[in-house]
Amino acid sequence: MAATPTNAPEGYVSLRDVFGDAIMALGARDPRILMLDADLASSTRTMKFKKTYPDRHYNFGIAEQNMVGAAAGFAIAGYIPFVNTFASFLTRRACDQIAVSVAYPNLNVKFFGFHGGINLGEDGATQQAVEDLAIMQGIPGIRCYAPIDGNDLARVMNEVADVDGPTYVRLSRFPSPLVTPAVASASERAAACRVLIEGKDLLVLTTSTLAAKVIEAANALKAEGIGIRLLGITRLKPLGEEIAAEAKAFAGKPIAVVEEHSIHGGLADGLSALLDGAGIAHRIERIGVPDRFGESGHPDALLEACGLAGAPLKARLKATARG
Repeated sequence: MAATPTNAPEGYVSLRDVFGDAIMALGARDPRILMLDADLASSTRTMKFKKTYPDRHYNFGIAEQNMVGAAAGFAIAGYIPFVNTFASFLTRRACDQIAVSVAYPNLNVKFFGFHGGINLGEDGATQQAVEDLAIMQGIPGIRCYAPIDGNDLARVMNEVADVDGPTYVRLSRFPSPLVTPAVASASERAAACRVLIEGKDLLVLTTSTLAAKVIEAANALKAEGIGIRLLGITRLKPLGEEIAAEAKAFAGKPIAVVEEHSIHGGLADGLSALLDGAGIAHRIERIGVPDRFGESGHPDALLEACGLAGAPLKARLKATARG
């Protein structure tokens, strides 16, 4: 587990710092692991890996398509390439190479998309990935993850290192609070769904570090007598069958899905497909980024503008519980 950065509040951890520590441990364990960068070793915290294993680190510059193509070649040769860059650059620019060169032959390539969602803030719309999960989940054979916090990312890193085949892990930028238990061992994997708050009035699903904002809203509603049962979902594809059982227990009531992603193609759509397949009637309240691009602004202001945090999120959940 990474130490809390000096510029982060107590109890907050940046996913990219956890990633930087995790790849060092994995790199020491398995010499087949290679690190492929797109000129962002400082931002994605792979600089330490580069210094420690210079012959296993490759910087492709701002040539994401070439980087993914090379990753396919490395995988065919028996290596395990870890490909990392900003989520917007990876999924938009290199989608064809990811689909045809990696997913189609089912190669063991690990993709990490940093700065997912709109919490990137002032960097603006062109670097805010609001459709990355829709793109990656739509490509056959790719497992997709959006860790809830630093502890959860450590579990995900354990899992993706051992699971053969292409994976995509979405990471957010800024430090976030630890809301899940510490990792017990290198064998611990991501939970199919994790109960973050107990409640009986409304079932709410969320994912990624946005979970901390949803917890705040749920706790505020608890003080008003509204009990939220909050599930944190780390692995979005494939979704765990346990989630269907959770939804069935709330039959006849709406289910809210809160995600820092477009309302199209994210967790809400995955949940709908899962429940359809299980024959469970449902109504999903989609609380996500509407059909729009992000914009430049303070992360908290952007989240509230999309109804994903603060008073707007509390009001939306309250209305759903009463509806």
